[in-house]
Amino acid sequence: MQLDPITFEVIKHRLWQINDEQAVTIRTVSASPIVVEGNDFNTGLFTRHGDLVIPGPGSLVHVTTIDTTIKSIISMAKEFEDGDAYLTNDPYLGALHQNDLVVASPLFYEGELVMWVGNVLHHADVGGIDEGSFCINAVNIYQEPPLYFLKVVDNGRLQRDVEYTFMRNSRLPDTVALDLRAQVGALHVVKNRLTELLREKGVETVLEVMERSVDYTEEKLRQRFAEIPDGAWETEVYMDGDKRGCTELHRVFLRLEKRGEELFFDYTGSDAQVEGGVNSTYHACYAGTAVPIYTFICNGEIDWNSGLKRVVHVEAPEGTVMNARYPAAVSICTLGFRWLATVASMRVLAKMLSASEKYRDRVCPSWTVSSNGTNVFATNRRGKRVGALLSDHRGGGAGARSFADGFDNAGMVTSFLSFMANVESQEWKLPILHVFRKQLIDSGGPGAFRGGLSLITAFTAYGTERLIFKNFNTAGTNQSNAAGIDGGYPGSGSQATVIRGSRIREILSSGQKAESYEDFGGTVEHLLSKSDGILGPDDVFVFYSPGGGGYGDPLRRDTRLVQDDVRNGRVSPESARRRYGVVLQDNLEVDAEATKRLRETMIHDRLAGSQSSAAPLPPGSDGGDKAERIGEYLERISLDGRRVLRCRSCHRICSEILIHHAPLSEAGPWLALRWQGDSPDFVLRKSICPGCGILFDVSETRTQRGAGSAGLG
Repeated sequence: MQLDPITFEVIKHRLWQINDEQAVTIRTVSASPIVVEGNDFNTGLFTRHGDLVIPGPGSLVHVTTIDTTIKSIISMAKEFEDGDAYLTNDPYLGALHQNDLVVASPLFYEGELVMWVGNVLHHADVGGIDEGSFCINAVNIYQEPPLYFLKVVDNGRLQRDVEYTFMRNSRLPDTVALDLRAQVGALHVVKNRLTELLREKGVETVLEVMERSVDYTEEKLRQRFAEIPDGAWETEVYMDGDKRGCTELHRVFLRLEKRGEELFFDYTGSDAQVEGGVNSTYHACYAGTAVPIYTFICNGEIDWNSGLKRVVHVEAPEGTVMNARYPAAVSICTLGFRWLATVASMRVLAKMLSASEKYRDRVCPSWTVSSNGTNVFATNRRGKRVGALLSDHRGGGAGARSFADGFDNAGMVTSFLSFMANVESQEWKLPILHVFRKQLIDSGGPGAFRGGLSLITAFTAYGTERLIFKNFNTAGTNQSNAAGIDGGYPGSGSQATVIRGSRIREILSSGQKAESYEDFGGTVEHLLSKSDGILGPDDVFVFYSPGGGGYGDPLRRDTRLVQDDVRNGRVSPESARRRYGVVLQDNLEVDAEATKRLRETMIHDRLAGSQSSAAPLPPGSDGGDKAERIGEYLERISLDGRRVLRCRSCHRICSEILIHHAPLSEAGPWLALRWQGDSPDFVLRKSICPGCGILFDVSETRTQRGAGSAGLG
């Protein structure tokens, strides 16, 4: 068929609207906080072969896994009839982890299978060794929630034995039963709407629009990739602990090669799979890798669908944390190494975009790089067992951009609808009382443009004498992973803390305010990444997610922006001086002369030991070859038949780059709290121009060598 553009767009938008109605149905029927307020679900329309055509705007990691799951259903069910629907939560079939239940149904029209419809929803508890089913105490999949592959609707009839089995394995049976019916009901609604569309526009026309939509995504991505210079970029990120009580560091290594019209991601070199439930399946690894492509490259201009899989390739060796082999535990996969796949992918894509003059405005090196998730469970005053995943971890910061500061309390890059629940809503449904929820000062990575601020939350048990908590922090109690770029510093880490035997009751009864750890009194215990315990009536739980990394050298930040940050409580006067070289008077006016002297001193300290005496080589004196942009302050040029590095700020040839090391606390006061900012495992590695002293790069590294020089040839 030959579709005209208007018909194509009209029908495609109609499909979007129908899929949106599926999402509205789920949100209307569900009563689960993670669904109604957190929007931790997604919906989709698929070809008869299971390729995704129309996704919902919910969790982006589901966009690239739900099609895999439906293809697994097609393969395993083999025969299906009109009115059937299947459910599965098996991560090795495509679900992200066991909490994410996929429900899918074939759509027949006039006796012929024409497409599939489906949705995926995070259920509050589906069993397993730990409340909330993020099993930080499991060491294999048999200690985690049950794996399901069942027909939940047979010829239009809900299978009550399946429903009973599913809810019986949950600690919150009423909640999961209602959410399951929300999923099934949404399928019923969307199938009715699609049948109306097929009758109105004709099967061939609708199917042609679906196929063309996938082709169009591939075509537009190829065009966009072709506009970006070829190259290769590498990074590594770390998880600090894979299960409860573990402090071992686990490495993710990623190399991105951009060749022509395609991207090639390779996780070879990542650590072997671990005992804890943080392992990623290959499907989840691919999904995590794709998230920043949807966000920063597709943006709102290129559709999200299975066309991406034709041009984006991901290699992850089996038996590693990025492609675990069954029966590895995977219940924390989506907040574990899947999350770190997104973190690593975001970094290498930011480097790739920074090398592109056309797309440098899309550079973003980090965005809520850890999910500091906390499940709380208790018996309330009415004797009813309640529990839920708190959503405050979604208040992390986004990385700075090449033209502006990062977004404060930015939500999650993995979900554009990742709202935080209102404090009152969480207190209404759970036996907790928030002491404060506020922006975390100095949590944004310093840079010429500052990283976004994170959020810090404190709560205590209320209406119960015993509150169970399960904390599953992706990473960040040691290194932050919240990378900056092009000289920007990393943002804050991610930490959960329990204050035992505090003054909280006295504070509340007297109307006082608690603003810091010290204000509570008691004993402060900074928890490991994966931890659990009991909160009593005199205990306080405090936690924050990471901030965003900075962009560019902090000493290049406009002093007026630093002044504004201090006045608005985003940056402390101490950080303004120590990290930005800005001196403020008592009235918070900038002392211009003192600031100039301080910044000159800081540059002088950076250049200590430099032997560089090369004269500047200005543009135009390099034989006429076009300079190859590497980043904000660095480029590669041809000189005497060689490709050499040149500082874009002072135009000096950099045959060597100064390397200095510093404790993590130089980036901010909220990194490595367990060691007061001086981690024994990580340091800041600063790459410095030997001519002008500008920062080319600042990164967290396990290398603990002293200051020196690195020959780059």
